[in-house]
Amino acid sequence: MPEPRRGRPPTLSADRIAEAAKDRLAAGGLAALSMRALAKDLGTSPMALYRHVDDKEHLLDLVLDRYSTGLAELVLPEDPVARIRTIFVAIFDTITAETWLVELLQHGGRGGSGAIVLVERAIVAGQDLGMDLRRSLLFYRALWNYTLGALLNIPAPNPTGEVSPLTAKIREAGAQRLPALNAITANWPMGTTRDTYLDGLDALIAGYCRAFGANADEVSR
Repeated sequence: MPEPRRGRPPTLSADRIAEAAKDRLAAGGLAALSMRALAKDLGTSPMALYRHVDDKEHLLDLVLDRYSTGLAELVLPEDPVARIRTIFVAIFDTITAETWLVELLQHGGRGGSGAIVLVERAIVAGQDLGMDLRRSLLFYRALWNYTLGALLNIPAPNPTGEVSPLTAKIREAGAQRLPALNAITANWPMGTTRDTYLDGLDALIAGYCRAFGANADEVSR
């Protein structure tokens, strides 16, 4: 029989609450996270949580801050093209490794403090490529909007191999009506893969470089 735990329970803190919230998000997504369920996990009351976090939105911000810490410490190449590519590959890989992060972005999350550091570095990379501040911001936004769209288009796990509702509709319409889409469903994945994301990212970076004076051949692969 295990000995009873002795001493006082771990002190409740914003960091401990955020860590427990992250565990809930990883296990069940945003629907699994409520202040009441979180309080139960921590062996306390919902009111005790509110002494450390303002509300659920504040809690989500804390979770994103904790999870994005590593992004701020990312070692980046000197070359600005390689630098901008490294930044967005890191963002893509970080988010795809944790599907709950995509759900938070859909919910309206703006990213944690570590991600904000990468935004700064991405804009500076655009300036190092010869863009003015406004154009560099637009460069960053174009790459982020592409990345977010790619993340939202990653197909859900399909262990049974069943045809998705979209693929079923395309096939039902037939190759005569939708020849290109029927060819795609027969030969390529419908959603984002890492390889297709990288192809599009490189094309976007190269296009901006050509349009604003940088050498497109500098894009690293």
